[in-house]
Amino acid sequence: MRQAVRWLIRYVIAVVLLSSIDVTYEWLSPLENTEVVTRLEWYSFIGLRNGAIWFGNREPPGPADGLTVEVHQPAFFPLPFYIDAGPEGGAMVLAVWLIGLSLWTVRLLLRQARSEHRAH
Repeated sequence: MRQAVRWLIRYVIAVVLLSSIDVTYEWLSPLENTEVVTRLEWYSFIGLRNGAIWFGNREPPGPADGLTVEVHQPAFFPLPFYIDAGPEGGAMVLAVWLIGLSLWTVRLLLRQARSEHRAH
């Protein structure tokens, strides 16, 4: 039991640290408009932001930020996952705490399965 608590503490520390760092990359990804020959400005991004892994896009204003790194107080994305789409942009989001909780749970289940297998 002590070892499980130690691993839980390690996962919690990792989640808090990952929730304190933003590392994203944003690039210009223009869309072709088939009705009109003009290209629409559109920006795509991927990375770790506010305690979640993000992949999405947005309309201007502003240029693409490129690679950005920021350190801040922990920010926990409240939902385990989120998908949004709209006329100004959209995103797929996966919370870091869900990944940490899932990994910890899988580790406990594998450990339990191994100990039951040894007992037989």
